[in-house]
Amino acid sequence: MTAERRRGRTPDRRDVADPVTMEQLAQRMAAADTEGIRALLRPDAVVIVDSGRVVDAVTRPVEGDRAAASALAEVASAEVASADCSARAVSINGAPGFVLSRSGVVFAAVTAETRGARLTRAWVVSNPEKLRHWNRG
Repeated sequence: MTAERRRGRTPDRRDVADPVTMEQLAQRMAAADTEGIRALLRPDAVVIVDSGRVVDAVTRPVEGDRAAASALAEVASAEVASADCSARAVSINGAPGFVLSRSGVVFAAVTAETRGARLTRAWVVSNPEKLRHWNRG
């Protein structure tokens, strides 16, 4: 076992994304910036969207940086076009994440995983039932 591995660091270790990367992703998603999002993704990135089939969204995991970037940009694109869209950093299940909102109403919660400095996997919850607690009070 190498010293790096004993310390828990390996070149391809997967981990939650750091707050800076999440902030960059949040800003780019809030602007529906597909190419900017893609620059943050590994070529083999996967995006999983939980829409509860209540809102229009992809229903299967999306694989590959180009398709994943498009899926992430799509989450906010209708909201960006229709009103003020903003992102706010939050903790989601103890990991860095963010919520996207329009006029103060949260429409998506996002968290991600990295390998090295780029995102490998992102989870988006846009199911209104699962977002109710973000929109209370």
